Amino acid sequence: MFGSLASWSLVVALQPAALAAEPDWKAAGDEAASVLAQYLQVDTVNPDGNEDRAVAFLGGILDREGIPWVSYPFAPGRSSLVARLTGSGAEPPLCLVSHTDVVPSEPAFWPAERPPLGGIVADGYVWGRGALDMKGMGVLELQTMIALKRQGVPLRRDVILLAVGDEEVGSGGMNDIVANHWAELGCSQAINEGGMGIRDLLFKGQTLYGISVAEKGIAWVDMVATGPAGHGSRPAPEQAPHVLTRAAAALEAYDPKPRWHWSLLELFKNVAPTQKGLTRMVLGNTGLTKLALRGRFMADPATRAELINTINLTNFSGGSSPNVVPTEVHATLDCRLLPGTTPDDMLALLRSMVPDPAVRFSLLQGRLSNESPTEDSLYRALARAAVTDATGAVRSDAVAGPILSVGFTDSLLLRPLGVHAYGFVPFEVSLDDAVTMHGHGERVSIDNIREGLRILYAAVVEVSRS
Repeated sequence: MFGSLASWSLVVALQPAALAAEPDWKAAGDEAASVLAQYLQVDTVNPDGNEDRAVAFLGGILDREGIPWVSYPFAPGRSSLVARLTGSGAEPPLCLVSHTDVVPSEPAFWPAERPPLGGIVADGYVWGRGALDMKGMGVLELQTMIALKRQGVPLRRDVILLAVGDEEVGSGGMNDIVANHWAELGCSQAINEGGMGIRDLLFKGQTLYGISVAEKGIAWVDMVATGPAGHGSRPAPEQAPHVLTRAAAALEAYDPKPRWHWSLLELFKNVAPTQKGLTRMVLGNTGLTKLALRGRFMADPATRAELINTINLTNFSGGSSPNVVPTEVHATLDCRLLPGTTPDDMLALLRSMVPDPAVRFSLLQGRLSNESPTEDSLYRALARAAVTDATGAVRSDAVAGPILSVGFTDSLLLRPLGVHAYGFVPFEVSLDDAVTMHGHGERVSIDNIREGLRILYAAVVEVSRS
C-alpha cells in the first residue's frame, strides 16, 4: 500500500560513519502512514485505556529497529513506554511526548466504511480515533527516532520517546513517570501535543502554526443541589432538580471581561509583517489589537476561551425513575483557568454566583496553569521548521508563533520539574479537519504525515545533533 524505505536504508548502510542526505520524505511518510493505520486499530479507548496494547505495538516496532525500550506499569493492563537513543550527554535529554489512550467515540455517527477503530486509508487520509489526538503525533515521534538511528545522526543529547497512558482522563501514566521514574529521564525540553497549523484561520490563504507555550489550568467541579424527595406528580420549587436548574441558569449569565495572554499578542505581532496598511499597523500594536479584535474574539466561543476563565456544564446525574424526585442531583462543571487563577479562586467565584445554601460545590480535580519561555532553542527550532519548506525556503503563506492552549496536556506536569515543554503537532489542517478531534470522522491526510515528519525531524536534529 505504501512505499518502503529500502533505498533510504541502503544509502545509510553504505555510509555508516556519516550523516546521509535528506531522507526520501515521501517514502518515510508513507511508512509512517502505514504504521499509523495499524496503530489506530489498537483499542486504547479510555476508559479503560488498556494501554499495554499500545506499548506492545510500539515495542514491537522498536525491537525491529534495535532501539531499546522499557515499560512502566501504573495500573492493571496499563503502562507507559520509554525508549532512548543515547547521545554524548553534552546536554540533558530531549523528550518526545505522546499519549497512547484515545477518547470514546460514537460509531453510529462515523462513515460506516470508516469506523473509529478501523485505521482505514481512503481518499488520501488515515481515518480513526486518535489520528489527530494523538496517535498521529506519536507515530511522527516514533518515526523520527527511527530516522535518527537509520541515518546515523550523531547526538549531543539523549533523545527519549515517552508514550504515556491515561492522559485523557487522569494522567495516570505521566503522574507515575513524574513520581517514580523522572530521575531516569531528566529531560530539559519536551515536545508534546498542543498547537498545529490551521489554514485560513485569520486570513485567507495563510496558515497559522500555533506553538503552545502555555496551557490553562483546570477546576473540574461537582455542583450538587439538595431538596426534599417526593412524587413526580407534585412539583415544588425547593426540589433538588429545580434548585439545580436555577443554579445552572445563574452560571449561564457569567460574562467576565477579557484578559489577553502575552502569547496571543506576540502571535499577532508575528502575523503583522505579512499584512499591509491598517491591518499591519493594528496587529503590530498591542493596544490597537485589543481594541480591534475584542468584539470578534469574544463573540466566537473558540477564541473567547482564549480570553476568559470558562465555566462549562458538561453533564447531569441523579435520580433513577421518572416519577421519583431525588434528594440530591449533580452537575459537572469543566472550568478552564487562565494564568493567575487558582482552582480555589474558581470555587469562590462559583459560590458567589450561586449563594443558595441548597447548592454546594466540591473540587474533583484541579491544576494550575503554567508556561514555558519563547527564548528557548527548542521553541525557535519548532517555529523555524514549521514555516520552512522542503527546499529550505521560508514560506510566504505561513506564520508561526506562541499560543495559550485552552485545553490541558501532560506538559502541565512537566513544567514544574523545570522542563521547557512545547505543544506542537506539525500538521497543516483545515478547520473542518481540525474539529474532527474528539468528534466524528477523525482523520489526518497522508500528505500531512509526510510533511509533518519532515518538520519534526528537522527541529529535533537542530536541537540534538552533535
